[in-house]
Amino acid sequence: MEFSILIFTIIFMSLTYLLIGFGINKVNAEYLLAGYNTMTSEQKQKFNIEKYLEFFNSFFKKLCLYPPISFGLMYIFFEGEQLILIWSLIQMLPFVWFTKKSLKFKS
Repeated sequence: MEFSILIFTIIFMSLTYLLIGFGINKVNAEYLLAGYNTMTSEQKQKFNIEKYLEFFNSFFKKLCLYPPISFGLMYIFFEGEQLILIWSLIQMLPFVWFTKKSLKFKS
């Protein structure tokens, strides 16, 4: 039972990332992108949303592969609760990289 919940979680995460990668565009970014949705009109004109969305969408489309690949690798080295804990913690790593790379778009 525990393993099936973990597999469901991995599939759910991957599909969510994929939907984000394909779902966010210039039209709905005004409502869905945190930070961009609170900018003034002047700030939005200065911000290169096309370039940012190119980076953002590419990141999330690739990120959909991270949960199953990282789980497969962790499954080789760990088991049980240790596997779940370590796998869960390493799911944050791509977002640290994403945050660092996103700062170059700051207007």
